[in-house]
Amino acid sequence: MWRPFRKLKTKDAPSAPVTWISKHVLDLTTETLQQSGSPTQAHEGIVYWAGRRFGNERFVTTCVAPQATTTRGSFVTSSETNAKVVMYLASAGLELFGQVHSHPGRYVDHSDGDDENALMPYEGFLSIVVPNYALQGMCPLNICGVHVFSNSRFRRLNNSDVATLLRIIEDFTDLRA
Repeated sequence: MWRPFRKLKTKDAPSAPVTWISKHVLDLTTETLQQSGSPTQAHEGIVYWAGRRFGNERFVTTCVAPQATTTRGSFVTSSETNAKVVMYLASAGLELFGQVHSHPGRYVDHSDGDDENALMPYEGFLSIVVPNYALQGMCPLNICGVHVFSNSRFRRLNNSDVATLLRIIEDFTDLRA
């Protein structure tokens, strides 16, 4: 049967709801990632994003900094730490939306370790890789590698999808002048 104008969905097209992030959460995320390591030797850092879902939109309200063992090129969280994260989220009534971690240099794709060690990937779960240990920040978001878990694997979003699916909300706007 011929169906004109039928919208096709490819198997590789990542699917994720629109995610709203406050500028304040982005700033806290960046600061937390920058604190990983020592003053003389930066390390990879890790932060989880959590919040509430309303319909097909997610609102990131909270960044969670787990206890992690970090090096210049990796991070690891223990099962005990991950259990504490899950217990915190449950007690706060929050949902885990994704993880944000830093990499050395400009490489923002997922490593094999990033794929294997994601806390709880599910359809639409975000994994954002921030370059240069987050020392130059993470905005605009297209300087980061934004990955979504879809069809049982992580896929990196293109800049257009990043702009569509991740929306930054300013915390304060002064219109008095």
